[in-house]
Amino acid sequence: MAELVWQGIDERGAMSGLVMVEGLPGAGKSTVAHGLAEWLALHGHAAVSWPEGRADHPVDFERVALLEATAWDRLRVRFPEWESRLLSVSHDVGGVLVVKHGLLGDLPPALGDELRGLDAYDGAITAGLYSRALTDSWRRFGAAPPPAEVQVWECVLIQNPVCAFIARLDESPLALERHVRGLVEAVRPHDPALVYLDVGDPLPALESAARERPDEWLQFVIEYHTQQGYGRRRGLDGFDGYVEFMRHRRALELDLVSRLPLPTLVVPVDPDRRDETSAEIRRYVAAHLGVPAA
Repeated sequence: MAELVWQGIDERGAMSGLVMVEGLPGAGKSTVAHGLAEWLALHGHAAVSWPEGRADHPVDFERVALLEATAWDRLRVRFPEWESRLLSVSHDVGGVLVVKHGLLGDLPPALGDELRGLDAYDGAITAGLYSRALTDSWRRFGAAPPPAEVQVWECVLIQNPVCAFIARLDESPLALERHVRGLVEAVRPHDPALVYLDVGDPLPALESAARERPDEWLQFVIEYHTQQGYGRRRGLDGFDGYVEFMRHRRALELDLVSRLPLPTLVVPVDPDRRDETSAEIRRYVAAHLGVPAA
């Protein structure tokens, strides 16, 4: 079950739909996504909010390894006692085994290290393999019957692909756009829409996030965005380098969302207008889903 589930079916019966929430760190994605699902339920519509980082996410990959044949054979030889359990949380995508090992809980350290080395987001895999496996996951969801609840997802359409394609692998914006367009088309049967929270210049939002979150988070994101792919090749360093990357990311994302064949609302983030912003987002989502905005 998803972490946040509200049940509230009105006289129209169950409804479905998909709303994706995106924006830079500190934009308020989690607050908006949580609030949208709760608001929909209060007005009689079952809704499910999926925060990032869930191993059981409907489409995204958290603690998921991508194993080509040689890697899988090596793993079977080293850890024969784990073969059946790994296969129970796996499926094949064109000869690549997608192993959702996050669903198994704690693993032996050596096995965990092997799987993390081939992680979908952080492991030694190519952009092509990443895109093929993720797109297949979205297609599986798109081809299935619509869930009975409105789905509210955060970070999975724009942020996570930008992290993989740009921050980590330093691929071209065109490669990123092709991938994201493929995700949109994959879930088209579920009537997707996008809410993009635009923080403007990212420095204040990033400074605020750094104050509110653990030091370990800040150290991780600085290293992630400056010590690999895009950041390393351009000599980015420290918090200033992280901010520089995020300025680039904001421009890249705004350009991307302006061209996606997807109903989209771009909302400026203003701490002094939180109530007005929430009302605008709710009106937009209500109109997209065909429900009253009250």
